[in-house]
Amino acid sequence: MALAKWQAKLGLLLALIILTTTTASAADFANPNFKKVWQKTDYPVQQGRADYSWVWGPQPFTGEMREWYNDSNGEHRMVQYFDKSRMEINNPNANPNTDWYVTNGLLVREMILGQVQVGDVKFIPANPARISVAGDPTNTFPYYSDLQRVYNIGSKVKMGDHVTTGFVPNGFSSFPQYANDPASQIIQIEQNYGIPRAFWNFLTRGGLVYQNNNFVYQQPLFNWLYVTGYPITDPYWIKVKVGGVEKDVMFQAFERRVLTYTPANLAQYQVEMGNVGQHYYQWRYTDILSGSPAKITNVQPGSTVRSPLRVQGFENGQAFEATISVMLKTNTGTVLAQKSTMVQRPDIAIAGPFEADLTWTPPATATPGKLQVVVFSANDGSEQVLYSQDVTIAAT
Repeated sequence: MALAKWQAKLGLLLALIILTTTTASAADFANPNFKKVWQKTDYPVQQGRADYSWVWGPQPFTGEMREWYNDSNGEHRMVQYFDKSRMEINNPNANPNTDWYVTNGLLVREMILGQVQVGDVKFIPANPARISVAGDPTNTFPYYSDLQRVYNIGSKVKMGDHVTTGFVPNGFSSFPQYANDPASQIIQIEQNYGIPRAFWNFLTRGGLVYQNNNFVYQQPLFNWLYVTGYPITDPYWIKVKVGGVEKDVMFQAFERRVLTYTPANLAQYQVEMGNVGQHYYQWRYTDILSGSPAKITNVQPGSTVRSPLRVQGFENGQAFEATISVMLKTNTGTVLAQKSTMVQRPDIAIAGPFEADLTWTPPATATPGKLQVVVFSANDGSEQVLYSQDVTIAAT
């Protein structure tokens, strides 16, 4: 009898383990529409049946997140991060069967410019991303920040040209060995930027997809504009380490993705999408604050401030109930302006952006002061300064 009871308990325990495992697996995707989009191109790659490289990555590396987006319902939108990008649902009430119900962000543009997009036309400034665009993460060039000097300046190549220009820290170099390489020849112009054959063929090719529980051939494989957005730089050659080995790599930045062409790779992986999703997540949730509990990003230290003043920045996710105060004080401690505001966190204990509008009566003369981000103790109301920077308060 005791044995039977023990066996019954064991069976129940195993059933719970199986149920828990199944539930965890099903929860890997924050939304069934995210899974549907991923499955179409990346399930064939995962199953070894595709002859192209990852479009999104093997699986999401975050759970559901609710990022601030001023123009979405409730001013937040559901997002989930993958190696190659971020999936988003801006309007959950839209038709889920349309191609653009799930979108992927303009992450490359944000990292190059140092602008975190929190609405259709709303941005929080930050330092551009000092993260390697291609190859090993230990590569120190080029970073996304380095692409500012070639961002949106118009193409230097035209139809029929071959890409032979190298991108180097002090300017440009030459890669003459690719002057006759068909893969480097410009065969398409979009938004005044030339796209080489290697990339255009990849963007417009057909391939095996997974749809309605079947593997079928589709031409084209995906809507390239939906996946990558428009090009925002010319294509260039760089020398970077890939797996610890230095290789020639041609890259081109698009609004949503970075494409790379590595001639030394196996054919399936000669053209790949960079790990933009990984890079952006690292930048937004770690690098912008660089270990600081908070930072003001739109007002430079030492600058002169005038009323009214919009203050924007980031907090590291530790403020009690996500509430902070932004204060303007004179150096003698007089508080001229104070505004309580919420940190727009995507989840508990994760960094998020904030903004606060300050107004004050200007002093009679220019006055040295401090712009601060503070929190107040829930126990005794004591003030803790998370961030402080010197400013000059303009006179009347």
